[in-house]
Amino acid sequence: MLLLALALVGDRAYLLWMGSSSEGWPQVDGTIQSFSYKAVGQGRAGEGWRLSVEYSYQVDGQEIHSDRLRFSKRFAGLDDEALADARRRYAEDARVTVYHHPGRPALSVLEPGMDSQAWLGLVLGFVLILIAVVFWTVPTHSGRGRRGPGPVPRQ
Repeated sequence: MLLLALALVGDRAYLLWMGSSSEGWPQVDGTIQSFSYKAVGQGRAGEGWRLSVEYSYQVDGQEIHSDRLRFSKRFAGLDDEALADARRRYAEDARVTVYHHPGRPALSVLEPGMDSQAWLGLVLGFVLILIAVVFWTVPTHSGRGRRGPGPVPRQ
């Protein structure tokens, strides 16, 4: 459990850090190559939509293709209104602003900034680490190894 919690904390910290830094990345014009979506889930949150966006842009004369919308592990969760907005913004051949990493231009996003759900994963990871440490360090008391007063000796 501790290893999984550490992996979760590391992953969410990376997403938050990259999301935060992406707001200051260089911007270039890009073009949407394709946009698709599909319905997902009927869980407690209801039905949502998963987006798939592919776009191209140029940095220093090199054409680059990417599909990262934001730094997030969010599976879906868009409601119908958010889907309609995304369909307008990311329609095929639409012009978009692409934020690319200054040292690695192939690393890019269309929606810079931190994803609020990454905070939830970070907090959950720390709670799991705390639970694992408590279980690891707090001694357990079982019946083994304990001795009572024992039988009274005969005379």
